Amino acid sequence: MPKILGVDISGTINRALGSKLLPCVLRKHVPGGRTPGALTSGTNPLEQNFACRGVVSDYTDREASGGNIKVGDRRILVLGDSIAGGQIPAPNDELTIEGTTYRIVENGVKRDPAAATYECQSRK
Repeated sequence: MPKILGVDISGTINRALGSKLLPCVLRKHVPGGRTPGALTSGTNPLEQNFACRGVVSDYTDREASGGNIKVGDRRILVLGDSIAGGQIPAPNDELTIEGTTYRIVENGVKRDPAAATYECQSRK
């Protein structure tokens, strides 16, 4: 993660808050290999799961009126340094938190300058 003025802000925030936030799983869908003998059939996608910590909240009615945020969308804030393997949330990835799985929407990831948090607009 980037350091700002030589300070590991993301690591500091993760150490201070990580254990206080909810466990969650970032699921990435990555292209897999091709089936032998069927090279034109495309790839067999694989799922990779990465443990992380975060918190889920609702958008306000004002935020959900018009624009890209739909009623029922959830805001999931994930600590950057808590994501195993240094992964970065991306559109179409899934986040499972509090027993519910959400898909990150297109253009639905915001990151602060230190990569300490990722705000993911997600929907069921």
